[in-house]
Amino acid sequence: MKTSNLLAGAVLLLGCAAGAQAADGGIPAETQARLFQPVPDKAVIYLLRDRGDLWRFDIRVLLDGRDMGATSPNSYFRWEVPPGPHVIVSDTNPPAVLELSTQPGGLYYVWQDINVGFLRAESRLEEVNAYTAKQTMDSAVLLTGN
Repeated sequence: MKTSNLLAGAVLLLGCAAGAQAADGGIPAETQARLFQPVPDKAVIYLLRDRGDLWRFDIRVLLDGRDMGATSPNSYFRWEVPPGPHVIVSDTNPPAVLELSTQPGGLYYVWQDINVGFLRAESRLEEVNAYTAKQTMDSAVLLTGN
């Protein structure tokens, strides 16, 4: 009886360990994002929203005119993009807009700051350094978006 319990526990443990990998057998997206590694021939943009803002609602984000999903407090996106110019928009009233010129292999960190306005969410987008980004991402959740 004890041997079968031990065997069942081992099978369960192996199943859980296998489930920690991504469905395609690669590195899970959250782990990949936290490695902060450049991607050859692409640029990587992190859009971060910390938990310090007072606006608790989700804020829609656009990248080059495409709806990428919505941020919530203490969340972030990671996008791999072709090098060149990119426009990020925080869909608030008025919208916040940031233009980035990216290079192959570059890592870019953008902070989405949400401020409560009069019956509206105002925001700004600001490029920040890796140290600031990593501190913000320490407890944040990766969003998959659209």
